[in-house]
Amino acid sequence: MSEDKDEITRLNPVARAILQGLYDTESPLHKLLGLHYVLKAIWNNVVDHWKSRIKKEEEADTSYVSFVKLRTQAVFPKDVVVVFPKPCKININMMPFVMGRDFRETRLPKYLLHYWDQIIKHCIMDSEVGKIGYLTIHESYVDEGTSQRRPGIHTESPGVVMLKDSKGCVMKKYFGWGGRYIKKTELEGGIFMASNVENSCRVWNCEILRPEVDSLDVVGKHGDIEHLREFLPADSETMTAGRVYWITDRTPHESLPLKKGIYRQFFRLVTSLVTAWFEDHSTKNPNGVVPDPKLTKIVKGSKFDGICCVIEP
Repeated sequence: MSEDKDEITRLNPVARAILQGLYDTESPLHKLLGLHYVLKAIWNNVVDHWKSRIKKEEEADTSYVSFVKLRTQAVFPKDVVVVFPKPCKININMMPFVMGRDFRETRLPKYLLHYWDQIIKHCIMDSEVGKIGYLTIHESYVDEGTSQRRPGIHTESPGVVMLKDSKGCVMKKYFGWGGRYIKKTELEGGIFMASNVENSCRVWNCEILRPEVDSLDVVGKHGDIEHLREFLPADSETMTAGRVYWITDRTPHESLPLKKGIYRQFFRLVTSLVTAWFEDHSTKNPNGVVPDPKLTKIVKGSKFDGICCVIEP
């Protein structure tokens, strides 16, 4: 019985939903029960579409690519190994700050000075100086067999999100989460990540393409792409402790369950091209820095409760 349950769990989540619908008499899919040739055609079309939205390294134009580069020397002039500061139970998410040349310009709270000295200053690109970036630092003990951050493969961009405006009108909006380009060897936008624990995050060197006009996004709710796992490149890289990685907002990655309990420090810096800042899920800067209204809308309400977020005018 347990083996059957494990087999069901390993099924592609979309395939599992289709199979459940076939045997649910109240589901429209139940009408396809026994029509195996129709189901096969539908599934093949779905898979072909998914595969067409995965841009792999060998398929990219090397003069202008938009997938992750896992070589730290592509981010820094030389390999840089960062040393995490002594932990002090910091837990901030998407705190806005000014990407400046020195700590005073950032207007970050003083308790983040050591993070500035050790990590943040290495991630400030010339093209982002003076713009608003978003800082996440998560320090916590992680139990054996669990992950500190959200499990499952996902992208930082949540894709197309359903929102309400201040008048109650529902709209669909694509959410960018830092932009994502590498032009030759020059980084533009994107996201920087690092951890003090070896092999606690996996990254794939490819990009999930943005949806075309009037088409559905293959990225699911909150950036979920677990359904694409078996179609991603076979080669992936687990992050090395103390190394900063640059990824795009459409790069597949996942937080891994740890082999033993340990205190983990996680760092993320999202650059300026953020479509929306979820106020209820983000940490306000005590020094008054707010998202740039020219680039980023402030969204109120829980992003986990369906169509209930309101864009602040």
